[in-house]
Amino acid sequence: MKYLKVEATPHWGLYINYHAFTKSRPALKTIPPTTLIGALAQPIALKNNWAENSESNSSAEKIRPLFKGIYLSQNLPLIEYNDLSKIFSYDVDEKQIRTDAAAVSKIYRGKGSADDRVKIVYLFEEQEARKLFGVGWEEMLLEAAWSITRLGARESIVSVDKVTLGDVDLLNQKTAQTVYYFPYYMQSSVQGSYLVANVVDWRKTSIGEYLGKPTVNLIIPYDDERKRVSPLRVNLMDEIVYRVGDEELIPW
Repeated sequence: MKYLKVEATPHWGLYINYHAFTKSRPALKTIPPTTLIGALAQPIALKNNWAENSESNSSAEKIRPLFKGIYLSQNLPLIEYNDLSKIFSYDVDEKQIRTDAAAVSKIYRGKGSADDRVKIVYLFEEQEARKLFGVGWEEMLLEAAWSITRLGARESIVSVDKVTLGDVDLLNQKTAQTVYYFPYYMQSSVQGSYLVANVVDWRKTSIGEYLGKPTVNLIIPYDDERKRVSPLRVNLMDEIVYRVGDEELIPW
């Protein structure tokens, strides 16, 4: 198994909202796997002249089956702020454009620091990448990773600082120490500070329309008082841990 690791710095913060809301748009204090797949898929789609959407699905759906795991570590001060924003919608029956206003929540870095960044890890099998992209699969993924410009809405601009491609080591152990989010159901107990977020389950849902689709709870290593990522020590349900470089990941 291979991993693709991307380290990036958000310019001002994140504009990502919960999938199940309409007019009210509370901020999601993490970047869900579906968004991370979409971020990598955008430059791949541009290079391969893929259509942005196919029926109700995003072009990111083409690469979603490639991945065995999607992970995020966020060392950001998650400061939530609500902007009063104008909302436009189109009434198909009346053939009219309607406007409204709502408080739209965003996550800001505040003053920020040099350590404010996110780390993303994509896990995949080499043969599947070769099947999808051909003999140039490594160049395709590395180029796409360096070309990521946003995480979520077009306003959520990031700059990629580092990209790594390598082999995943499989460890047979019952505990792990990690700074990356993982599915709630994989742990029997957790030591440390963390958040819990309910997001669309990227393994069971095509990337596109998410209303009413399966979800999964994520445990996100994060100390809300310090406003920083916080390593967790996790007792696992299974004796499997992935190592990428010098960091540990918990399987999906």
